[in-house]
Amino acid sequence: MNKFLAGLAFALAIVSPLAAARAEPQLPAGIKHQIIWVPDYFGEKVYRYLIDFTVSPPKFSSQTIELDATASTSNCHPNSVAVESGALYVVCNGDDRILVLNASTFAFEKTITGKGPSGVGSGTFAYFSGSSLIGIAFDSHKNLWVSGYNSNSLYRIPAAQLAKASPQVDRQVVDSPDSPAGMVFDGSGSLWVVGQFSGGILLKFTDATINVAGAFLHNSPLNPNPTLCLSNVLTGCNPTTNLFNNPEGVALFGGAAWVSNNGGNAPAATLVRAVPNDATGVFATSTYGGVANKPFACPGGLFAPTLAGATPELWVNDEGFGFKNGTCGASSASQGSGVGIVDALTAGDLLNHKAAPTPEVFPGSAKLKTGSPGFGGVFVQLN
Repeated sequence: MNKFLAGLAFALAIVSPLAAARAEPQLPAGIKHQIIWVPDYFGEKVYRYLIDFTVSPPKFSSQTIELDATASTSNCHPNSVAVESGALYVVCNGDDRILVLNASTFAFEKTITGKGPSGVGSGTFAYFSGSSLIGIAFDSHKNLWVSGYNSNSLYRIPAAQLAKASPQVDRQVVDSPDSPAGMVFDGSGSLWVVGQFSGGILLKFTDATINVAGAFLHNSPLNPNPTLCLSNVLTGCNPTTNLFNNPEGVALFGGAAWVSNNGGNAPAATLVRAVPNDATGVFATSTYGGVANKPFACPGGLFAPTLAGATPELWVNDEGFGFKNGTCGASSASQGSGVGIVDALTAGDLLNHKAAPTPEVFPGSAKLKTGSPGFGGVFVQLN
């Protein structure tokens, strides 16, 4: 996980961009905008990319949120972002906190520092301290969840706390899995988490399991059992040799769980498609890509927005794309701001071109830059 540590000076060696694919599928009637939020770990920025469908042809524009100026921080190193109820949540890996900004004006609103009751007397505990925060997701109750890679923990900030000036953690979930990264909630409220335990693991927890009543604080955290489990080597967890390679992102798309293989210090250049059988607990798995920059190099954050009538798309933040002999941000030659790429792919793009999936081409698609290193947890809005 050296890729999460910012480096020194860098030199870029960019390879040729992908050739054009085809026009992006039409969005449902009534959709006026598509907004893609992208964190730039190295540059201390968040990019807001807008595709405006109210004009013909659709117009692309971008805005850059400078976190050191907007939120008065110089060590955020944003790993992931999410938008909920008009607020932009930025997960800072550098100083283990969450910044909350107005999603329209970008005005700084508050910081979530990770304080919460310790479970011992009336004391408080610094839950985020040393956690190496990575992923963020909101559940069906609008509780905020964030993953801590170094602490092997997930943390919950309840919806009722988010309106307060200093929201507090009220739940810690441990070893579920170790070294957790990306998270996503499905339509039933279940949580899917990918981690790097033993090379890679994917777990599913029901809403009732993780939001069970009770106080699960620092002195007695929750350690639940998953309902589904997929791993490289773990007995009883669908062991599939060499399936995962330092996985980071997870998204639910086309009836399957998709996981990004980042590769750690070397490009893995693949996505894993895992189709679960809930009755048997078994997964059918397959791998897509495999050759660096065709189209993946170091895929990190994944996101699949859901909207009735919209053509489903899987968004892939590839902060390692375009670096010749890249190391996924581990070396200075693979580090930079405003580099890499963010791709959108339909089911057809992936399933019909398994060895080298073909990303969509749409207004501004070549301008969707990110940053290396970083997890790159993106967020996509349709409104």
